Amino acid sequence: MIDPAIPRLYAYHRALLEAAAAGKSTITSGDLAALLGHTISSTQIRKDLSSLGPLGRRGQGYAINPLAEQLAWVLGLEHEWRIAIAGFGYLGHALATFITSRESRFCVAAIFDRSPSLIGVDWQGITVADIDSMEHDIQRAGCNIGVIAVPAPAAQAIAQRMAAAGIRAILNFAPTVLDVRVPVLVRNIDLAGELSMLTHWLTAADANAEAEA
Repeated sequence: MIDPAIPRLYAYHRALLEAAAAGKSTITSGDLAALLGHTISSTQIRKDLSSLGPLGRRGQGYAINPLAEQLAWVLGLEHEWRIAIAGFGYLGHALATFITSRESRFCVAAIFDRSPSLIGVDWQGITVADIDSMEHDIQRAGCNIGVIAVPAPAAQAIAQRMAAAGIRAILNFAPTVLDVRVPVLVRNIDLAGELSMLTHWLTAADANAEAEA
């Protein structure tokens, strides 16, 4: 099971790198909360970071570089993670661009699709391959992580093939829940479901406004 604090730790790491790039050497939990737009409280930040050991000093804050290094170790960012993407339509293309722009340790190493119009296309030095060759190409590229951006009916078979090829973790954007045996970790990202949370909130807010009018 994924620790729910992990996304927060990644946010702290990103903010620390921003602070270091701005020339700062120390930072308080309050300053870190401000860099994160106060989406996480300073109390929560101190609680999360205390679990990593005695890294800060009361009244002085945290030394940025040692804390960033500790977070990078916890998050596994000191390794290079090689990623295979199945499905290179609009979403797959956007994900590949996003992944390579956010963290240098995330390397898109293989891309697959079924469309004849995409197979053979060059993307930043990577040739989009026929999905039929996925197992061989994943092993040759040494990929650890798979990203699935194919239609829902094809996602389960793709996940099984990725797992058989040695992929250890899968990020699934297809609107279906995958059934893949451990030790492969699967994270399902339902974009439509996330949007429905927003539309529910907006609908409820409009109803409350009408009731109060």
